[in-house]
Amino acid sequence: MGLLDLPDPIFAAIDGGMESVLPATLRLVVWAAIAGVGTLFLYRLVSPQGRIAHAKREARTARRRLNDFDGEFSDAGPLIRDQFTSAFRHLGLVFLPTFVSILPLLALLTWLESHYAHALPAEGVTPSVEVTPPNSDTPYDAQWTQEDGGSRVIVSDGSSELANVAMTAPIPVIEKRHWWNWLAANPLGYLPAESPIERITFDLPQPEYLPFGPGWMRHWLVIFFPVMTIVSLLTYRWAKIE
Repeated sequence: MGLLDLPDPIFAAIDGGMESVLPATLRLVVWAAIAGVGTLFLYRLVSPQGRIAHAKREARTARRRLNDFDGEFSDAGPLIRDQFTSAFRHLGLVFLPTFVSILPLLALLTWLESHYAHALPAEGVTPSVEVTPPNSDTPYDAQWTQEDGGSRVIVSDGSSELANVAMTAPIPVIEKRHWWNWLAANPLGYLPAESPIERITFDLPQPEYLPFGPGWMRHWLVIFFPVMTIVSLLTYRWAKIE
């Protein structure tokens, strides 16, 4: 489990509670609203709002003084310095709170991508399986199999089994572990480091959350980000967040 995967049980419990009363599209709307409100209020909680407001006033004052200056450019040095100093002071005050408040959002996006971007195929449907890199001598035998315990992907080279993956989550790829997996882990696990294959991809179905528009417009992100942006802007104005 990666760092961003720690809240996954909480996300799963909330989503499971909504699933009995809301379709997937409306659940995405609710998640987007939660993300918009939660991120802004977390930022407000961890940021020094009074100091930020003071820094913004100083930055506006410094900018106005520079704009009103009508002397020689050589005499404008202190005004230019004051403008840059106040701007960087404001940036320094908001950087860390912004970083802290965005971490839960990244965790939520990671969870949503692994649960809403793809779906496991219906019973009786066999997705295609592609192995990278291909074997130059003998093609790999890659099979999607249905068993009593669920679906599995088995890859062999004719003489030995190279991968045997239980499809416990709708993840379209399994590969060797990378350094960034300490942030977000693959629920399916990883290929052995000594394996001759680097990646296995599965042609999993992609759910459509809108009944109209081109295929790209029916992706979960097209619902999530516009709703989150609108909710964030309304929250920003209503709560008067600096």
